Parts: sequence; structure tokens; C-alpha cells
Amino acid sequence: MADIMADIMGIGDALNSNVAEKAYDDAISKAAKQFGAFGGDFFKAARLVLFPIQIAAAMQDKLERTLEHVCDKVPPERRTTPPPLQIFGPIFENIKYMDDNSVLYELFEELLARSIDSERIVEAHPAFIHIISQLSHDEAIILLELRNNDFDLVEFFDIDRETNHVINRIVEECTLPKKGLQFPDTFEIGLDHLESLGLILMPKIKKDIIREEYLHVGSKLHMKIHLTGLGEFFVNACVPEDGFRNK
Repeated sequence: MADIMADIMGIGDALNSNVAEKAYDDAISKAAKQFGAFGGDFFKAARLVLFPIQIAAAMQDKLERTLEHVCDKVPPERRTTPPPLQIFGPIFENIKYMDDNSVLYELFEELLARSIDSERIVEAHPAFIHIISQLSHDEAIILLELRNNDFDLVEFFDIDRETNHVINRIVEECTLPKKGLQFPDTFEIGLDHLESLGLILMPKIKKDIIREEYLHVGSKLHMKIHLTGLGEFFVNACVPEDGFRNK
């Protein structure tokens, strides 16, 4: 693991060098102005100068923790080094200010593990980085639940007779577990977003027409929630097989 860590850390250092150097130069300039403005307040200026160094050290620590987790996910005999820069670079940019306890952090971590696994590297599609960056906590949990099960959804809505538009959409029943969701009362927003990303489908199984005096005033839709082919590929590549550590 030491060899792969060294190789990957080399990439991380290269990514950080220009950013850290510019931040350091900018901080010196700001510190000089601050020093003059406050009559030689050395400690205020020093904090400004050292700030980018402290940030760089924190990012280095985060990178090391991430790479340790990644290496633990891949047997030594299957590790390839270094990871593709088109995967590693954008992932690092996404996670460097992200909470280590976030389930989205774990998605990035899992995808990075695929990129150094000789048997599963084909799963490390660069497009998945952009998909993860658009997900919420609850959407990641929904994808985890859909890995092994499809779920039923029953919705009711009214029809505005003047505009012929759908109004008052209400979820009457859903078998999707709500445990682990931060906003269980609005989970349907996550479903709509996942469907727009092409990760899930919610086909209509049955439609009940509600009428009043022969007028169509509403409908009840019976749907089945399941992963698409892309969704299955994404879940296999990015969702930890044992579930999230911090669900």
C-alpha cells in the first residue's frame, strides 16, 4: 500500500502546488496591506500569511485519509497505480472541502477505488463524478435502497379544468423505506431528480381515472420505482457494497 500511496500522493502534490503557491502569494500581498493599515499588527499579518499553509496541510491530511480508505477497499494484488488523472483530479477537487462523514464523500471514495482496481476499473466512468456532484444525501440513500429492491408508489393528483394542468399532487403510498433520509416528507423531489438524471424510472403500472359528473377531475397513478441500466451501473460503481458508513 505504501507504493500506491506514494504514487497517488505525488499526483495530489502536483495538483496542490500551483494552487497553494498562488494562495500563498495572494496572502502575502493581503498581509502586507493589513500590516500597514493596522500600524504593524504583526500577529494579524502573520495569521493571514500562514492561512494557506494551514489549508494546504488540512487538504493533505484529508487526501491521505481518503487514499487509506480507498486502498483498503482493493486487494493489494489488484491495485493499479497511479489512478487516471481524469478521475483523480476532479474527485479531489470535489472532496477537498467536503465533510468526511458525508455519504456523497463515500460515493467519490468508492469511485476512486474502482479506478485503481484492475478487475473493476471499467466501472470508473468519468461521467459519474458529475452525477455524484449533483446528488443530495437523500438521493444517495434512495439509490442504496434500490440496489436490491424495486418499490411501489401511488400518487393522486387533481386536474385543473380551466388549464387542464395537474395540481395538488399527493403521494398516497410508497414502499420505499424512509430510514436514513434527512427530509422524508419531501422524498418525492429526490425521486424526480433521480429520474431526470436517468438513474431511475417510475413507469405507470395502473391509472385510475377520477370523475365527477362525467368530468375527469383527477387521477390515481400506480407506479413501480426501479433503477435504469445506467442507474445499476452507477450504483455498482459508486455505492459501497456494505452500505454507507455514515448513513
